Amino acid sequence: MLKINHLTLNFGEKKIFTDLSLAFEKGQIIGLVAPNGTGKSTLINIILHNLTPQKGFVEYNGMRYKNEHDIVKLHKQICAFPDQSELFPFMTGRDHLKLYADLWNKPEKSVNGIIDELNMSSYVDHKVETCSLGMKQRLCFAMVVAADTPVMLLDEVMNGLDPKT
Repeated sequence: MLKINHLTLNFGEKKIFTDLSLAFEKGQIIGLVAPNGTGKSTLINIILHNLTPQKGFVEYNGMRYKNEHDIVKLHKQICAFPDQSELFPFMTGRDHLKLYADLWNKPEKSVNGIIDELNMSSYVDHKVETCSLGMKQRLCFAMVVAADTPVMLLDEVMNGLDPKT
């Protein structure tokens, strides 16, 4: 499924990863737990091809990031948790969900089910700029669900979400 092969990444003299290899199988839910600043978000950025390691490569179902065509193919299979700064303040939550469903060629009818399942109906039709931190965070999670890709990378997903009482 998703493989990280002999990854080495340095930022100047600072070593982030040295010969890191990992394999994730279909159906697994993996949690990376480590102190702040140890490279969890950096690893996600390498998987997404936002950062290029000095050595090693990422592979998904035999595909690697070799050219623009491969990047597009891989990004149809992998979705990452968006940062709240990536939300468009003038759009509604529903608009964002439809956008993600459209980008990954998923049926828009699933958007209503996601809204109901995540109890977002009271604010999903408001502009994002009017939403609280927790509402935006739930929207970001819902966007990944709307993309419904085989690989979902969730970074800091619980930030700003209050427990239900």
